[in-house]
Amino acid sequence: MAEHAQGTAGGLSVEGLPAWQLARRERIVVAGLRLLEKHEYDRIQIRDVAQEAGVALGTLYRYFSSKEHLYAAVLLEWSALGRAGERRTRRKNPEQHLRSRIRGVITAFERQPQFYKVHVLLQSSTDPNAKALLTDFAEVAQASLVDDFAVLGPGRAEDSATMMWAIIHSMLTQAIYHGVAMSEVYRIADGFIDLLANDLHAT
Repeated sequence: MAEHAQGTAGGLSVEGLPAWQLARRERIVVAGLRLLEKHEYDRIQIRDVAQEAGVALGTLYRYFSSKEHLYAAVLLEWSALGRAGERRTRRKNPEQHLRSRIRGVITAFERQPQFYKVHVLLQSSTDPNAKALLTDFAEVAQASLVDDFAVLGPGRAEDSATMMWAIIHSMLTQAIYHGVAMSEVYRIADGFIDLLANDLHAT
């Protein structure tokens, strides 16, 4: 169940916020991220995040309408940190580049499965602010992967990215929730790339 602020809609839009408020919001998000790195989502209380960020609980609720809204922002922050850590210079071989990228995505969730669990949990959120950020998260991830498949051409790149994400999500669910070996996630993902290998080398 979402933790909502009482008596307020909460969730200031980041657009138009002065720099000091953006910095405070970022501090709250980073605090939430640090707590999730150490604990499962359901063990974290919204007041824990406020304390970690050094802000009053009421102040936190000015920026985030619920715990779900906050952790949707945390997911975006986590994914942005991951992208910043990547070497985006493309390898000469598009297939090698794509395999490395997909393995990197899977490895990130393997190392910190609690982030995948939050992503799954937030899919059922009724908070419109959380849903909007989750849409942003999905669009950024899809666009990044479409770019990695770009050598196939626009239409096929979009379709291939969609199928790749479906495979990753399905297999991660099997591994994280149902005990399937993580090696199977890598194997199936590599198998999908094998099917496209000739076309990835065609240009």
